[in-house]
Amino acid sequence: MRASGAAPGARLTEESLAAALGTSRAPVRGALAILAEAGLAGRDGRRLALRRLPDDIDAAVPLEAQGQEAEALYAALVRDRLRRALPEVVGAAELMRRYAAGRVLVTRVLRQVLAEGWAEQAPAGAWRFLPLIDGAEGQEEAYRFRRATEPAALLEPGFALAGPIAARLRREQQALAAGGAAGMTARQVFEANSGFHLALMQASGNRFFADAALRVTRLRRLVGYVIAADQDRLRQQSAEHLQILDRIEAGDMPGAAALMAAHLEAGRPSKAKLLRDAQAQHFAGG
Repeated sequence: MRASGAAPGARLTEESLAAALGTSRAPVRGALAILAEAGLAGRDGRRLALRRLPDDIDAAVPLEAQGQEAEALYAALVRDRLRRALPEVVGAAELMRRYAAGRVLVTRVLRQVLAEGWAEQAPAGAWRFLPLIDGAEGQEEAYRFRRATEPAALLEPGFALAGPIAARLRREQQALAAGGAAGMTARQVFEANSGFHLALMQASGNRFFADAALRVTRLRRLVGYVIAADQDRLRQQSAEHLQILDRIEAGDMPGAAALMAAHLEAGRPSKAKLLRDAQAQHFAGG
């Protein structure tokens, strides 16, 4: 909703949100129910509509105790999958034993993983992890692709970044540049930073750029959580994001594109090292 610039009163439908997120209607239905309970969405006659869009969704809809446990289990799955410590196909019972977690908690996390697109249900109650970027080589390929597309998206003739979206991006990046990532989970940091790039690609007005950005974001999800550990680079890259926004708001799109290209190049060495180190921990028995 933030990426689309939704304002209070906007109609919310399971179909449109599921299409935008690339998921099924079931997790969207559950998320909308949570937003309604928090007073962020409500019925306007027979329609479900947005009531307000808070600056901090985590403060507006705090995780309950089981939600915190789910976040910890999710992080462990990401870590072990990235280290290739999990098989391609695994059963829920095996995950319950491995992480000393109950069936309800494991199922909750697996359904989230399913919705995010990095696992699918397999026969006999098993789950199959799907191929994603899980190492330095894949990350390098992604960077070359992004280097070719993201600056170009800023030069599209139909590029238009809505004012509310630009303001939200600026608030988020200012918080990260000031060290706000220290109080966030790796997933929150990834969503804020990947969301910045995704919003600019969607603002291009070119459906092919927007679709490519969604796909690359999904593929980068696991490595993004590891990269979020680099606090120094996070502050610097947020400062670079703000410089790109400055150029966009000044109408200097060639300048914004040049800054985007430099920004993507600047993060490559440190992020590749983080990925190599994360995988080396597994092979060293860490």
